[in-house]
Amino acid sequence: MSSKITRVSLTLPQGLLDELDRMLEAQRYASRSEAFRDAIRDFLANYRWRSELKGEQLGAILVLYEHDVRGLMDELMDIQHEHSSVISAVQHLHIDAKNCLEVLIVKGAAGKIRSLIDRIGATRGVKQAKLVVV
Repeated sequence: MSSKITRVSLTLPQGLLDELDRMLEAQRYASRSEAFRDAIRDFLANYRWRSELKGEQLGAILVLYEHDVRGLMDELMDIQHEHSSVISAVQHLHIDAKNCLEVLIVKGAAGKIRSLIDRIGATRGVKQAKLVVV
């Protein structure tokens, strides 16, 4: 089965592109396109898995972000307050001069947890948001 290939354009910071190229060489990827296809497949699989969660859940949301993005800290705090019914605890770690990691311990309805991680992950300045369910 063949599918149509569509060309898309992508804008990345130079440092991220440099890191990607080093990884591609180390992993012996044939092209950047193949790496992006793998990354998109992983992203979609994770989203599908998250969307299928049902009932009460217990887990952690790991959030990596740049703390100096204007308004990000306030936005993250607002999101956490809006979802306080499923957040049991928050741990904050200063990784370096630019980056922070927060771990949110969550417990509650799958839909509410999904809403929380979707909001966090879509926030400008958040580099990564991962849900780990226990």
